[in-house]
Amino acid sequence: MKPQSQNKILIVSSFFPFPSFFGGAYDVFERIKGLKSLGFEIDLICTCKTIPKEEDIDFVKTYIEELFLVERKNRLLDLFNLKPLQVISRNELKNVVLHQKYNYTILESECVGLILENKSLRTDEVIVRIHNNESKYFRELAYSTHSFFNKLYYFQESFKYNYFSFNIFSKADRLWFISKEELVQNELNTSMGYKSTHLPSPINDPFLKQELSSKTVLFIGALFMPNNIEALLWYLDFVHPFLVKEENYKLIIVGSTGEFTEDYFRKKLNHYSNIELFFNAKELDLFYAQSTVFINPMFHGTGVKLKSINAIVNGLPLIATTIGAEGIGLDGEMYFEANTPTEFITSILAVFNLSPAEKHVKVSAAQSYLLNVNYLSILKKEFKECLKTR
Repeated sequence: MKPQSQNKILIVSSFFPFPSFFGGAYDVFERIKGLKSLGFEIDLICTCKTIPKEEDIDFVKTYIEELFLVERKNRLLDLFNLKPLQVISRNELKNVVLHQKYNYTILESECVGLILENKSLRTDEVIVRIHNNESKYFRELAYSTHSFFNKLYYFQESFKYNYFSFNIFSKADRLWFISKEELVQNELNTSMGYKSTHLPSPINDPFLKQELSSKTVLFIGALFMPNNIEALLWYLDFVHPFLVKEENYKLIIVGSTGEFTEDYFRKKLNHYSNIELFFNAKELDLFYAQSTVFINPMFHGTGVKLKSINAIVNGLPLIATTIGAEGIGLDGEMYFEANTPTEFITSILAVFNLSPAEKHVKVSAAQSYLLNVNYLSILKKEFKECLKTR
């Protein structure tokens, strides 16, 4: 057995975080990079329905010491359990054999809370990373789906999370909220403000400056999530038709497919003109470089929409609904808010008609704000006692 490190962290994730095809994976993996840069040794537990690719496992192992892959099982019977199905399907977390003692254990959402029932877990402190208000998140998913069964399931999960989330938060030593708004709501509605802090999404990549000379609009998102596909279809049905007559206009759609096939989404989207489709792309730099504006037309969701943050980091003006920019802290000088088809059309045409220099002013204001809200400085404060021992 290896000698015990003084700066040892266990991260428990509900998914394998690479490739980072969706916001939660990006948040987990980029923070792993940050923790490693601070000198921590990291062990990682991931719950998975399928085994990740060997090359992806090898890449993640360059940042961590030990990886535990735990099978996730969905059973119809578990729908009738008092705990959320998202939690029960990760029941094997209770049986992972852990040999190390950890300074900190980070739960990436309360859905991995059953790790706290693992008898081999030895840790000084427990931290919960709150990606979303899970109860509200599943309620929002219920509103965004047309399937009766899915709607029933999402409402059921929402109800169950009301109790389960509070229970896990009560057991934690620290709560890390990704969203400022959800931190404030937590402080108003519970007595846990003393152990809560706002930890923004990790940004490790440099801020970019793009040409912004085309009439290309970009959407990147997890298409398998009902609130994302709802947003995209809304844009395609109510905004896109009024822009196709604009010379050289096109929409690039880059989406991860999850458990769906690429053909499923091609059939759903191919009848729209002036679009280009790309699925499960690991590298996104080329798409940002080709584009002049990023859209986030989401109407249902909670937490922070990392696609919006990544668009700004990569140098694009952001046009988003109130929900699409929620939790980041942006003001009207930093992005274009649009909540109706007319507002989206007007904002996109306005961006097209701005000079590149004028577009860069908007992007620079947003980038400067994100640069000043640095996650590493907050992590250093959170871990100051542990870091003193280095």
